[in-house]
Amino acid sequence: MRYRWAVCGGAFLAAALGASLSADDKPRADAKDDALVKKGEYLVNRVGMCVDCHTPRNAKGEPDLAKSLQGAELGVAPKKKIKDWMDEAPDITKGGLAGEWGEDKMVKFLTTGLDPKGEKANPPMPQYRMNNDDARAVAAYLRSLPGGKK
Repeated sequence: MRYRWAVCGGAFLAAALGASLSADDKPRADAKDDALVKKGEYLVNRVGMCVDCHTPRNAKGEPDLAKSLQGAELGVAPKKKIKDWMDEAPDITKGGLAGEWGEDKMVKFLTTGLDPKGEKANPPMPQYRMNNDDARAVAAYLRSLPGGKK
């Protein structure tokens, strides 16, 4: 009988405590992850300008943000042929390279300039040399984007 009262009392206490906390008061386990993704969003969109190459253009020539970072044909080409020049930028969302490579391989790429096979990115992609924290933020942001088809 005591056991039943203890269980009922514990359940009542937990329910009362949960009801007394507003949504803002409840601890958020993912607050650190949210900050990391936000930093990555800034680095991708404002510093690295990844949208310029990795996002398809609409009829007005502007980035189609509904397909942000999902890969695109490049609108630039060198006057003289350059070996291994890429005509398309790949999808770098979770549905593309960020999902395929995972966090560790994406961080390696962003910190060393080398892909998972140990090769440099083809031009015009720059070889980034980010610090580990920035690279992890970029990877977190890219992996937060579901991606999709062009």
